[in-house]
Amino acid sequence: MGIKRTIEIDGQEVAFKASAAIPRIYRLKFHRDIYKDLAALEKSVGENTESGSGLDMFSLEMFENIAYIMAKHADPAAVPDSPEDWLDSFNTFSIYQVLPQLIELWGLNVQTDVQSKKKLRPTDREMTTPLFLLRCLQVGLSLRDLDLLTVGMVNDIFAEQLNDDCKYATLATQEDFDRF
Repeated sequence: MGIKRTIEIDGQEVAFKASAAIPRIYRLKFHRDIYKDLAALEKSVGENTESGSGLDMFSLEMFENIAYIMAKHADPAAVPDSPEDWLDSFNTFSIYQVLPQLIELWGLNVQTDVQSKKKLRPTDREMTTPLFLLRCLQVGLSLRDLDLLTVGMVNDIFAEQLNDDCKYATLATQEDFDRF
């Protein structure tokens, strides 16, 4: 499942996919944490404009890697096995036109709908790939499951698991489910 979006790059329609598998795929391919890289990239791009770009080569490479992984995930057969070969299929294009759309796609991927009913301690702990994969393991998700889920869905499953011990004032009956 995941979330797919088509973005025009250099006159070509390119499919991109964000799912819960992306953090692991990115980590395996580039030995880096996509959560940290996206945060750094958002900060770098936010400080610059298309006309006065001050992006360093490392930020540009992070963008290329993230875009490549999302494109390869969307269409493995059509996208070459290396980011360099994939990028060679384009002429020049603006990172400032593509990156905001990829960040929006990732934002949809991490969106959650469930709140924990337990009083949790506030934390400044940021999400990382190892922490995300730990959460997947804690709720019993397989690697194959990750391709079918968004990061937000995994976080919702984890929150619901934490809610299992909560006592509810009323419980749904079979009749309630039948009406639903």
